[in-house]
Amino acid sequence: MTLHAAAPAAPALPLCLIAYTTLYREGGAELARAASTLADARRAAGREVALARVESKRELVDAIDALCAPHGRGAALEELHFVGHAGMYGPMFRTRQMPEQLSPHEWRGLVGRLRFTPTGEATFHACRTARWFAPFFARTFGVPASGYRWYTTFSARPDRFSWERRARPGAPLYLIGCPGKKSHGALGALRKYLGRAPAEPLTRFTPAAVGDEATYARVAELYDEAFADIRVRQDEWRWLQGPLREALAARRAAAGEGAALTVLDVGCGNGALLAALADAYPLAEGVGVDSSPAMVAAARRRQAGRAGLRFEVVGGPALPLPDQSVDVAVSLLSFRYLDWDPLMMEVRRVLRPGGRLVVIDMVTAPLSWRDLPRAALDALRAALARRRRPAFRRALTRLTASPHWVEMLKYNPIRAEHELVWYLESRFEGRRVARLNLGRHARVLAFDSGPLAPGAVAPQSYP
Repeated sequence: MTLHAAAPAAPALPLCLIAYTTLYREGGAELARAASTLADARRAAGREVALARVESKRELVDAIDALCAPHGRGAALEELHFVGHAGMYGPMFRTRQMPEQLSPHEWRGLVGRLRFTPTGEATFHACRTARWFAPFFARTFGVPASGYRWYTTFSARPDRFSWERRARPGAPLYLIGCPGKKSHGALGALRKYLGRAPAEPLTRFTPAAVGDEATYARVAELYDEAFADIRVRQDEWRWLQGPLREALAARRAAAGEGAALTVLDVGCGNGALLAALADAYPLAEGVGVDSSPAMVAAARRRQAGRAGLRFEVVGGPALPLPDQSVDVAVSLLSFRYLDWDPLMMEVRRVLRPGGRLVVIDMVTAPLSWRDLPRAALDALRAALARRRRPAFRRALTRLTASPHWVEMLKYNPIRAEHELVWYLESRFEGRRVARLNLGRHARVLAFDSGPLAPGAVAPQSYP
């Protein structure tokens, strides 16, 4: 009897996951076509491709687990691609009526579940993913990650914009970064549709450690000097009085005329907001939380003589408070940095029945023609306010001119207006975001959730 050695198994192809969305915004059918075109290209390059339509955070995590988890294939990815829409902090899912986005905290929770080969890479074919998300992903997962700095568009060619409507039916379709109206105005749009807009090369980031240049540590002293009294933010302070007065009236109706408020300040900075609230309202307790040890240290120094105020460093969305212990949770000019969905679950946990969430934050948005009269008036009011407070003007100039401030902003970008509006208005049905101040490139928005029932949260797909 002759024994024959078994033929060696064919080597496994490098594994590539291409995830795409179709529902969050317009262009769903085109996104599916672009993802299919990319899948064909990666197969031609010798990759095994898993093509997954994912319309929620949960579906993306399930697609990852199907390939990488021990109860799935137990494989590691050579390539991860995402084709779709993105906010400043990464891929977006679901719809504008109930948008979802994996928060930085949730992405970090996937380390070990989303596995890469030693030569693995990730590419995010979506608007502005090179601004913040791609470098964050590279640092978090330890693999090179690429994205676009500008907005994306569909094109019949991969190297420059070519209007897909002129392409033959069934032709390949590409999602490319390209200057256009949103980034370069009307001239950008004209150049694009004349076929003179080359595709933006993907920007590739390698893993790089980030120290305190990404935090407020280096600017804590300058920030504390500029905002020793938060009431210099006149528009924000004036608007805040409405929700606070309503909250105090509700608290006293429920607990008696002498009842006082418990206020949580999320992203408390140097504690100036809680100090101002303690001057204006009866506070049973004011609790400030912040991820920056330097800012919490500044808050403790500056507010050391005030009874009833305490400040804590937090390393994630968990809040150091018992259930149903807070009347008002406030986030003043810090909501953009926070882990929205995980934090929202915690805020709803700590709020008393009838408690409320108040958010005031700065966002980016281009001015439209109808905004110009309001923006001009707001600019005049701001100039007059700075003139009345020369010490604040000088301190603010020192802060914003500091190279440490400029560097910090690279790691903490401001979100777009629609991101904040769609998120808050979807989580609190019937409530609307207000505009407090319009600037040339940025604006200040305000939101009051109104009285909330305990434990009632918008259903989330993950975790």
